Order: sequence, then structure tokens, then C-alpha cells
Amino acid sequence: MTFDRENIAQSLVDIDAAMQVINSYRHKDGMISYLISYVKNRDFSTFTEVEIHAELLYAETLLVRAVLTFAEDQDSLVSFVKGAFKIKTCHSLFKELYTCVSDKEAVKTAEERESSGKYYTDEIVGGINIGWGAFLLGLSLLPPKILRLLEFVGLQGDKMLGHNLVVESEKMDIMRSFVAANGLLNYQTIVLQFIKREEYDSNVVDTILAKYLDRYPGSVTFGFYDGRRAVISGELKKAIKLYEKCEESPIDWIQVYHLCYWEKMWCHAMLLQWDQAAFFAQKLYKESKWSRTLFGYQYLAFKFMSDSESNDLEEIATLVPKYQLKIGGKHLHIEKFAIRKARSFLTNDKFLCLPGLELLYIWRFIPLMSRENKEIILQMIEGCLDDIANIVPYHTQHPLDDWFLCNLLLAVVTAELGDHEHALSLLRTALQSEDNIQVDHFYIPYAHFELGCCTQGGEKNIQARAHLRYAKEFNNKVKSYSLENRLLFRIHATLSEIPDK
Repeated sequence: MTFDRENIAQSLVDIDAAMQVINSYRHKDGMISYLISYVKNRDFSTFTEVEIHAELLYAETLLVRAVLTFAEDQDSLVSFVKGAFKIKTCHSLFKELYTCVSDKEAVKTAEERESSGKYYTDEIVGGINIGWGAFLLGLSLLPPKILRLLEFVGLQGDKMLGHNLVVESEKMDIMRSFVAANGLLNYQTIVLQFIKREEYDSNVVDTILAKYLDRYPGSVTFGFYDGRRAVISGELKKAIKLYEKCEESPIDWIQVYHLCYWEKMWCHAMLLQWDQAAFFAQKLYKESKWSRTLFGYQYLAFKFMSDSESNDLEEIATLVPKYQLKIGGKHLHIEKFAIRKARSFLTNDKFLCLPGLELLYIWRFIPLMSRENKEIILQMIEGCLDDIANIVPYHTQHPLDDWFLCNLLLAVVTAELGDHEHALSLLRTALQSEDNIQVDHFYIPYAHFELGCCTQGGEKNIQARAHLRYAKEFNNKVKSYSLENRLLFRIHATLSEIPDK
């Protein structure tokens, strides 16, 4: 988590040493069995308990090795390809192991296990279910176009089965239950926040947190997720206190503090406390190596929204591109967005249109704000629309782009306040001018996505699907646009819930 090259190199040494030990316990296949394994699943009936466990450990360790491979050589596509092959191998291993332990003849009572020689303990079954369930759940979130390509090479996704397998493993109360609990909390409180918030299951979260906070009352990990639960329920001040409690824990893993800074930054932004949000963005910019490009722009955006003066925004905007990262030879889309916005700030007389609200929107935090603060930002947006109409010359070279953004934000907030018809009217009015957008073309597919979300239900499902498909296929019209990937994930999640007829 440090993204420090020396730490990554040491982690690779450690993981390779672990894999060497694990390999010494793995089943030794003969040449014929090795060749057959390429066209047919291996026969685990001759494997001992230790050898099955070694296969599980090898699959888990190889997955960690794959992640490290992506970070090992951040500037090269070779690391991406190597990491992808390792993940494919992990997928195949977990699939074979799951088929093995789910065989009715394989899972028996303790006495039957002993007599048959097939001894699959809860630790082994639970570990395999966690690994296979995580693969199924993660792959199911991918857009159909990518998923079809992955299925062609043997990868598959199944949201329901994957989630159920991880839930069952967490309930087993085995050594890996902690891993399953963390995975489920991450999925429920973070992943679904950005993809499909409606699927959030508070019962799963409440049950897990009650269990582990009672068992480990001083846990920073579960304390963090307790904060996430408070954020999702709109208890932002309570969430801030929970994160502050996590920060009081004397631990050497400073990245945990950075997670808390990140969360507190968004809590203050949702409370419209722009100076405090900028403070934590600046702390991340100075202390964390995760994405100084993003943190720098967030500081700029939140500070710009505040009433206090700042003399360092131009310097920050100039430095934002300097810290751009590559993962597996690819630049991060959110960093590309941050760089483009920082450059826009410099070229448009140090002006941006509601950058803090734009960030709250693209990270999907507006729905978590209080009704009072939603009404306040409505006034802010309407004030900005008045400026666009009345200030001549306007602050930027592209006033229509800012006008479109304001109407998009206004529609989102209006829909959140319950006035869907007015939100639809605002979106349709904005989209009448979509061909005149000059720079921020990504507003157009996002507006069609919001239009699809607002129109879904009953007889309007056909219209909703049409708008969502238009947004999904917008890259056919504009080759590449900002924040495309995160929108495609949301479109996939929304389309999957709308009946075809």
C-alpha cells in the first residue's frame, strides 16, 4: 500500500520465498498428468489434505504476486500482461479446487472423511470458497463487453453465487473468516457505493460489524468500516469521530491514517466545509504516494470552493501533472481528469466551475448529503447559472460546457430532492445543446445515464434502456472521454436491473 519501489521489491522477495516453500508441498504431477491438465481438470482424488491445502495457498499467494507484478514495473505493458496471466492461472486453480470440494462425494462427515481418505476441513473448504467467490463476484461487476471477452478465455462471473460463497465462508468462523469479513465489508460499503448503491445490504454489514467489533473493540480495520457505515447512513459527523478514533490507535501502518484522511476529506466536503476538506486533501498530497496528482487537484478544487484566500493554487495546478502514475503501463483515468482540470484552471484565468460539487458528483457522494445541504448547493448552482448568463466576458473560453455541467448537477440534486419531472426537464434541455460542447464531452454520456436512471420504471423502461445504451456506446461517437470506465460500470449495473420488456 505504500507504492514505494523498495517496499514493492522486498514484498516480491518475500512472496517468492513463500511460493518456494508452498511448492515443496504441492502434488508432483507426472509428465502425462501435466500435459493432460491443459485440456482437462486435474484429478484431486489422489491428493492428500496437505497437498490440497498447498494448492489453495499457492493460488492465494499467486494472486498477491499478480497484484505486485502490476506495481513492479509501472511504466511497462509487460507487467500488465504478466500479471494478467498470473490472475488467469489463479482463476483456473480456484475453479478446479471449488469443483473438487463441492463434489457430493468429497464433502462428508468427519467419520466418512477419515474412512474415505478425503479430508477436506472447514479451513480448506472455506478458503477455496472465499477465493472462488471473490473471483465470481468481482468478474460479475465488469461491463458485458469485457466480460464476454474474458469468458472467451475461460473466466466467468456470477454475482449471486460469488457473494453467497463468501458469506458462507465468513460464517464458518475459520482462520480466513477475517479475510471474508473484510472482503464483504469492502464490497458492501465501498464498491457498491460507486456502482449500485441500491444493492447495499445493511443486514450483512451490521451483522459482521457487531460480531467483530465485539471481538476486537479496538480494531482499526473494523473501526474504519464502522465509519463507512455511518457515511452511507448519512451520519457524517459520527463518521468523522469514528475515523478520528482510528487515528488514535498507535500503529506503524501509516496508510491506515491516509484512508481516514481520505474519508474525512469527503465527509467535510459533503458538509460543505470546504476548508476542512482542502486540509485533508493537502495532508494526503504531502504524505501519501497513492496519487499526488489526484490529491493535488482535490486540494485545488476544495480550496477554490472556500471563501478563504490561498496563494498556492497556481503552484499546485502546475505541479499536478508532475506526479502522474502508471499502473501496468497505463495512466489512471481519474488522474487524466485531474490533470485536464488543473490545466483548465491555469488557462482560464484561475477559474473552475463548481469543481468541488463536480468531484462530489463523479464520486457519487451527493446522494449521501443532508436535504438541507442539497438545498444549499441548489442555490450555489443557480447562482453559477446566473453568472454564466450575465457576466460578459465570462470567466472561461467555453461557457456552454459550464452551463451544461450546472444543469447536470442541478438535475441530479433535484432528483435527489424528489422532483424527478423537473430533473428530466433539466437534462433534456441540456442535451439539446450536446453538439455544442467543446471540451468536457464526458458530461454528455453522464447526462444520458442520469436520464436513463430517472426514466426507468414501468412503461418507461424502454426509454431508460435507450438512454443507457446511448451512454454506453458514446465512445463510438467520441473516441475517448474522461471517466469513461467508471460510467460503464454504473451503466452495466443499472441495465442489469431493468427488464428487457
